[in-house]
Amino acid sequence: MFMKPKTQNKLIKRELLKPLHHIDTCIIIGSTKETKLGFYCKKYLKLIGYKYRGCFSLPVMGELLIKTHITVKEEIEKELFFRWMSEFINYRGVSFYTLKNLILPHELTTIDKRVNGTDALILACAVEEKAVLVTLDKDLLNNKKIEGKYKIKIRHPKELI
Repeated sequence: MFMKPKTQNKLIKRELLKPLHHIDTCIIIGSTKETKLGFYCKKYLKLIGYKYRGCFSLPVMGELLIKTHITVKEEIEKELFFRWMSEFINYRGVSFYTLKNLILPHELTTIDKRVNGTDALILACAVEEKAVLVTLDKDLLNNKKIEGKYKIKIRHPKELI
């Protein structure tokens, strides 16, 4: 379908006005659980593409792949999960992000020793894009040192639904 450039520009501007959210691995995995946290994760993910722009960083995608490979034993379940992920990414317009400043994760670890490993990489990606990081990780949530220094927000999905 052909769209006039003016209409296309309006749609792009409207999309870019939505807050950018980097989605942590635990949100995706949490959404598969039948718990209160799982409910918050599912409800939050339904807002991606409508109220928020979603983004998966490369460390999140790697962590998802490894955790799924290790914890999901049945091939059909793995296939269903990856099919769901593919549809979620395509239909909700989820973007991807790769860390550019390789020193940033070390800086984050220096500021707060609880932030390390993959969490430091995931947080660094959100910091670089000045995005909200949505997570269940208690070491990251309401981390005033990092939120203040880098002027970003780290939020629980419950706060966003």
